[in-house]
Amino acid sequence: MTNEEMFNKNIKIAYKIANKYLTNYASEYEDIKQIALMGLWKAVLTFNNKYAFSTYAYRVISNEINYYLRTVKKNHSTISLKQEIKENMILEDVLADKNNYIEKLENNLDIENYISQIRNSNLKEKEKTVFELTLKGYKQRQIAKITGCSQAEVSRKIKGLRTKIKYK
Repeated sequence: MTNEEMFNKNIKIAYKIANKYLTNYASEYEDIKQIALMGLWKAVLTFNNKYAFSTYAYRVISNEINYYLRTVKKNHSTISLKQEIKENMILEDVLADKNNYIEKLENNLDIENYISQIRNSNLKEKEKTVFELTLKGYKQRQIAKITGCSQAEVSRKIKGLRTKIKYK
C-alpha cells in the first residue's frame, strides 16, 4: 500500500480526533483539522509496523494537535480579566464597577496608614512584618515563606498581635 493510499484510507481517524477538540477550541477548529491531517501524514511517513497503524496514527495526531494548541496558547497575547493591576486589585474589578474601584483604593490607603503606624510601634520586627503582610492580604503560608518561619508560627503571631492591639 502506498503512502497516499494509507493516508486516504485513514482520513476519518484524523477528523474523528479533531472533532474531540471542537467543543473547547471552536475558534481554532479549522486549524485543528489541518493539523490533524498533517499529523496523519507524519504518521504515514514514520509508521514502522510495530503497532497497528490506527493506534500509532492516533498518538501522532493527538500529539501534533496538542503541540499546536500549546504554541497557540503561549503566543496568544490576550489580556486576562484576572490580571493583577495593584496588590489585591484585578482588572475585572476595575472594569466592573468604578465605585468599587474607588472603594478598594480608599481601603488600600487605609491599610497604608495602618502599616505606617505599625512600623512606628514597639512591636518586634518579625511581628511588624507578619502584621503588615496580613493587612496586605497575604495568606499565612505566603507569609511563612517570606519570613522564613512555619505557618503555625505565623498563625500564633497573628493571634498574639490581635490580642495586643485589642488591649492597647
